[in-house]
Amino acid sequence: MVTHGYKEGSSLAELLRHGSLEFHQKLQQVLSNPDYAVTEKQSQEQRRENAYDQLRYLVKEIGSTQAVATDLPELFAVFDWSAVLATDLIPLISGHYNLASGSLATLTDSESAAPYLHDLDDASSIGVMLLTEYGCGSNIGFMQTTATWDGDGFVINTPNPRARKFMPSVGIPVSRVCVVGARYIDSAGVDQGVHLFAARLRGADGEPAPGVTITQLDHQPLVIMDNSVISFDNLRVERSAWLSNDLATIDDQGVLTWRDENSRKRSFASAISQLTVGRLALSSCLNATARASLYIALRYATRRLVPLTPTDTPVMLDLPHVRDTLLTDLAGTVARTIYGNAIKTFLAGSDLTDRDTVVSVMLAKHFIQLHALDTVTHCRIKMGAQGMFSANRVADYLGVCHAAITGEGDCYVLGSVAGRVLAKHLAGKPAPEPGLHDPADPADRLGLLNARTLTIVQEAQEYLATPDLADRLAVIPEALNLAEAYCAEEALQLLHQHADQPEIAAVRDVFALHYLDQNAAWYLTHGMLDVAGVESVKRQLRAAIDTLAGHLPALLDAFGFDDETLGAPVLSEDLPGAWDARCNDPRR
Repeated sequence: MVTHGYKEGSSLAELLRHGSLEFHQKLQQVLSNPDYAVTEKQSQEQRRENAYDQLRYLVKEIGSTQAVATDLPELFAVFDWSAVLATDLIPLISGHYNLASGSLATLTDSESAAPYLHDLDDASSIGVMLLTEYGCGSNIGFMQTTATWDGDGFVINTPNPRARKFMPSVGIPVSRVCVVGARYIDSAGVDQGVHLFAARLRGADGEPAPGVTITQLDHQPLVIMDNSVISFDNLRVERSAWLSNDLATIDDQGVLTWRDENSRKRSFASAISQLTVGRLALSSCLNATARASLYIALRYATRRLVPLTPTDTPVMLDLPHVRDTLLTDLAGTVARTIYGNAIKTFLAGSDLTDRDTVVSVMLAKHFIQLHALDTVTHCRIKMGAQGMFSANRVADYLGVCHAAITGEGDCYVLGSVAGRVLAKHLAGKPAPEPGLHDPADPADRLGLLNARTLTIVQEAQEYLATPDLADRLAVIPEALNLAEAYCAEEALQLLHQHADQPEIAAVRDVFALHYLDQNAAWYLTHGMLDVAGVESVKRQLRAAIDTLAGHLPALLDAFGFDDETLGAPVLSEDLPGAWDARCNDPRR
């Protein structure tokens, strides 16, 4: 389902970056403005207010919200650099740029969208999407909020407490434009499924619109968000506020008519199309936090001296538990960066309602985000006490990871659904015959990954024959394993394509061998490796990690970070001096 993209002659930095270098550099400059730096003196409410101010400044500096929302390389770059340099912005840019502006720009006609997009364009109003509810969570096909035809428009209501919208970031009283999901109830009282409607959630004075009740939720320690519960009591929206994507019409009597049968089938995918973009944007920004965490932790590990004995003081990176963990994480992150960039390129030219597009992004979210969380967590732990401080950034990245993993759909839910679809899609491909492979041969390693993918496909078939609940539950572990195996194979193929670069060849070897080592028991029981082969994998992995360590400076340079912009004290060769300067900085 992934379209491989090979761009010959790309430098290492170009291979790891998606989009214009100039725009990336502009974002670094804008998001590093010290006027919006977070300090320990700020309360949580002040940090929220600061984030809204910084969003307005970002919009002012980089231009039209709509233009960025519909230019996917620029949108992904905004997510990446916000996650790295201004973590408090992530909840706001997701709603403002992607879900609200993106939906309005793509799912309705320009005349109907114009009043809303005008205010979103310069951030005089902040955008948000209201989909999830207490009762259905992210399974939004089962939402209960209703939009009922009233003769000349729609009236939106929350029919019961479990239908309240939970938990968009709308607590701060600023002007708000929302895109709200609701079940359209036509003039005959017939439920026509989930549709999207634009509305003014808060007026210019920040007060909730008539018919809207907003209750801000409790303190959230992982990330600064003004999460809220929203309910509707006869919120009226105009007929033009319906985001139909030209798939249907509603006449003056409230009768909905689909353009054709295919339009009816595409309607739900159309309504959630910007979630597909959002899933990949959040995956991209988590990959960015993983790269930034590795940059900080590995640079620190190459300088931090560890007194082991009265005569031995190695650097921290020489410790096996640091070296092996961070360098295998580095290989996995580079692999997922290249894989993610291929999906981004594929997405830009795809129909967002197409099944292959949706499933490819669901797979990418599961493959990328969980690894990013593991990587950031490992970096925080390996940095020890230094990893506890926001000044060194990595601890703050943990909050972004946790927020994104449950944003736009839970990772495991999406991974299991996508794996199930994939098992059906690949069912016709025969599983390879058992036989030993040579893990020393890069081509044979790819064969081992392909064998695992196709074997899991065949083993999952017994649970796909019926829609029984027992089988639907039983297939979930197989589906998750398949999602991981398929993406790992796709990523390894991409690394093979770029293995003419020595840094990528080193990444490829660590990535493949680490995957085989992690799944050694599976390969043993399926007759594809024997004990000697498993032992060979472990020896080769140690050698491959040593080789990758030799390419570490080039890889970290290609990430596009610099010590001054990140400003982490651990990046200084004079660690005590860096902390003294920070503690005595009057801006704090």
